[in-house]
Amino acid sequence: MISSLVLLATLATPAADLDTITKNFPGRVGACIQDGTKLNCTRGDERFSLQSVVKLIVSVAVLDDDRFRVNQPITVYPKDLSVSVQPIAQYVTPNGYKTTIGELIRSTIMTSDSAACDILIARLGGPKAVHAFLIRKGITGMRVDRDERHLQTETDGLTWRDEFIDPKVLEAAIAKIPEGKRYAAYKRYQADPRDTSTPKAMTTFLTRLVNGDLLPPDRTAFILQAMADCTTGADRLKAGTPSTWKLAHKTGSSGTRRGLTVATNDVGILTAPDGRKISIAVFVGDSTASPDERAAMIAAIAKAATASN
Repeated sequence: MISSLVLLATLATPAADLDTITKNFPGRVGACIQDGTKLNCTRGDERFSLQSVVKLIVSVAVLDDDRFRVNQPITVYPKDLSVSVQPIAQYVTPNGYKTTIGELIRSTIMTSDSAACDILIARLGGPKAVHAFLIRKGITGMRVDRDERHLQTETDGLTWRDEFIDPKVLEAAIAKIPEGKRYAAYKRYQADPRDTSTPKAMTTFLTRLVNGDLLPPDRTAFILQAMADCTTGADRLKAGTPSTWKLAHKTGSSGTRRGLTVATNDVGILTAPDGRKISIAVFVGDSTASPDERAAMIAAIAKAATASN
């Protein structure tokens, strides 16, 4: 199947229809492309798991809060660490690691650092505070309910405990869970409406961000630069973006159980050579395709978005 998806990406035309591009793909593909007032979607109103795309929402919510500044100092302690990908952990000693709110935001967006994200969520006042930001801004079709600690452990059939900060303790706890119970937890996560977004809601968020409707100009620029510096997902939107265009984006990915992957995502802002901005959100959900096939589908949609402009 990978060869056919790569061919599809190559053949995408200016008039490419998203329903046609995603037809027969093994899984749900939800995507929206917004160019000014023109919106092109497939499954635009369906909900998809955000996974680490939530880290972009959290970062914007932090900079919408007058309590926080980009250069504001903060000390990170071992008790603040989280699960999964967290590059910041290598710098955290028993005496702490001194950094800034801005660096935590950059780590959250650029490297998808779960610890940095959870620290920002905690400082805001928890997931409810992030969701309250969305409500305050009038963004519907998107919700934030858990931090990374709780979401990721629940997908494995566990309830977060502070001792899981030690990766060895967490790995041992996961190893004790029967495979069937882990899969049942993963299936519950698949059907869970929490921590989800529709593609339409995501493109609305991105468009309002790049238009300066969510943050002041300097803070908007800070977020967009962090997105431009994102190091994850080189084979997704970036792979389908021409070299003459620019991309600022954020990825998100779930684990895979019994060949099923609930979430493979990439969302961002495409900047044309003439400076026009296009918001794009692609969510590949509930898929049995390989990682390369899922990435190729996302790249195909990016290619279609840029070919038609």
